[in-house]
Amino acid sequence: MNTPWTTESLYEALRSDSTADLEGVELNLVGGVDATVSIVMREQGDLAMQLAVSGEQIFVSSPLCLASQVKDRNAFNEACLRLNPINPLSNLGLQRVGDEDLYIVFGELSSRSPLQAVVEEIHVLADNTLQAAEAFADQLK
Repeated sequence: MNTPWTTESLYEALRSDSTADLEGVELNLVGGVDATVSIVMREQGDLAMQLAVSGEQIFVSSPLCLASQVKDRNAFNEACLRLNPINPLSNLGLQRVGDEDLYIVFGELSSRSPLQAVVEEIHVLADNTLQAAEAFADQLK
């Protein structure tokens, strides 16, 4: 693809391309100043994800847990840093939501990536989020 995606054009392509492997995936465009695509992975326990295009990047993310759900933040942060090299296609980070920190799993691609690469990123990120949730289960309240 030579022309970079926008959030809207990528949403339309994901919905309309019959070759995209998105069975069991619910997509909704959420408008506003910065549009996002809300993704629900029905076959992975209704895992919620977000996708947005900004400039040269496609950003895909999924919530892992709220900081208030973590028993020991220092130990959890270290565990996140140790897990990251094992899942090199996904990263772990923090986002501020209201007055609380939210741990997220995220990945990024070029906004010029082919559609199939975006679909693969969605599936890989979902799998990595579930693996991280399983790996960290004993560290949550």
